[in-house]
Amino acid sequence: MEEIIFKPPTILPRGWEMFDENIDGYRYVNQTERQTVIISWSKELDGKMWLHFSMACAGRVPSWEELRNAKEIFMGTESKAIQVIPPRSQYVNINPRVLHLFVCLDGDPLPDFTGGGGTL
Repeated sequence: MEEIIFKPPTILPRGWEMFDENIDGYRYVNQTERQTVIISWSKELDGKMWLHFSMACAGRVPSWEELRNAKEIFMGTESKAIQVIPPRSQYVNINPRVLHLFVCLDGDPLPDFTGGGGTL
């Protein structure tokens, strides 16, 4: 049995509720905004634990603000999330209205792209 890596928030903003929980993740829904968030984690081929965050909206792709706000609700304001745009040959498109973020739970795998300036 894999150890639970992610601790879900104990207080959720209005509209959000935990819909489903299993050994490697959680699903949250916001019925009012017609949004779904799924959070899971696994050890990847690089040997590091990665959290996978996906967000969908009914009938459309989430906006940048919706994705950012949901990321901050569920993963905090200071976590570094990565959005990957893979080569077309590696696309896996189960739902065309979902955006994905990844958070490395074993340190920061990215360089400081700000050049030390602190802003992007």
